[in-house]
Amino acid sequence: MVNHIDLDRQARLVLDARSITQLLYMHSVIGDRLSEKNTILLWKGRKSDLLLASQLIDLPKNYYILDIDSKDKALMLNFKTVRKIKNICKSITTSFDKNQLCTSYASGMYFELLKSSLSVKDDDVIQFDDGLINKLIVVNRYRFFRFIIYLLHGFFCFPPRYRLFSDKRFKRIYTSINPDNIISIENKQVVDISEQVSKNFYQISLERINIESSKSAILMTTHSVESERMSKSEYHKLIKDVYLKLIELGAKDIYLSKHPSEKNSNDNFYNKIGLIASYQDYPSELLVANNNITYIANPINSTIMMSDYFQHLNKIDTVISYLPMNTPYKNEKVKMIDRVLLKYSAEHYVL
Repeated sequence: MVNHIDLDRQARLVLDARSITQLLYMHSVIGDRLSEKNTILLWKGRKSDLLLASQLIDLPKNYYILDIDSKDKALMLNFKTVRKIKNICKSITTSFDKNQLCTSYASGMYFELLKSSLSVKDDDVIQFDDGLINKLIVVNRYRFFRFIIYLLHGFFCFPPRYRLFSDKRFKRIYTSINPDNIISIENKQVVDISEQVSKNFYQISLERINIESSKSAILMTTHSVESERMSKSEYHKLIKDVYLKLIELGAKDIYLSKHPSEKNSNDNFYNKIGLIASYQDYPSELLVANNNITYIANPINSTIMMSDYFQHLNKIDTVISYLPMNTPYKNEKVKMIDRVLLKYSAEHYVL
């Protein structure tokens, strides 16, 4: 692991971000460069999320909102959308510019198209880990088929054997979760940015989130209805049980934190049972960082583990882990949360 990775200030900095959390991770390290004229944001999230992000940090003056479906299955035969991406890249760069590409997802056709269209070299791809994904070693399937599809769209790229952070092409990585997770590759430049992210999240939470009661809770939801793991009635019963348990344990104000993939179909239900929606679309880690959040209800997601690395759990007295139907690796995940909370002497209830 190295102490730092230098960003070339003479190069154009292109940020590929798909969520507020990803953007905040990048801001934690390159905040002073966001307002420079040679920094450009390619935003793959919703326009409303970008507006919310602008209330938390100063965004680059130059940005593009790519209102497209970038999943491989949707993009592979969509020549119109590929042409749109190419045209955007062409409008922001020339073959004589050096471009550095910052991304949290350096895999798949959308990424390879960006990299090719911006003429970004392997050494100028900088990966930002925004969770536990750095632990995954994923084999790239159907490589020859993908290669043919890429040729049809006019760019040359034979997909690597591994995806994500185990891709041997890219050696420049900022990670906030255990650098030892990164697969061992010669000359990897891995930087632990958990301290920078921790300070940034805490400062934004302090300045932008107004929670008054010291007995406040955050209730994180899931996209179980959208993913068809649960019916709406089953999901509503589970969330109501979690809400009532928080009340029983002494929580006063209970703040809603919606899963990014969740739609609006449950909003009336959340409002009916009394969840406070003021910060429902903020990253859950921002709410956990607030000094007046002392209760957490989570669907055994990664927030507890991430907040542990950021040292944001010192104020937490009680955690409820609830288990949506068909949750993968639920026993292992509960044990992981148990081990984390043991360090803080926090109560842990599993529903």
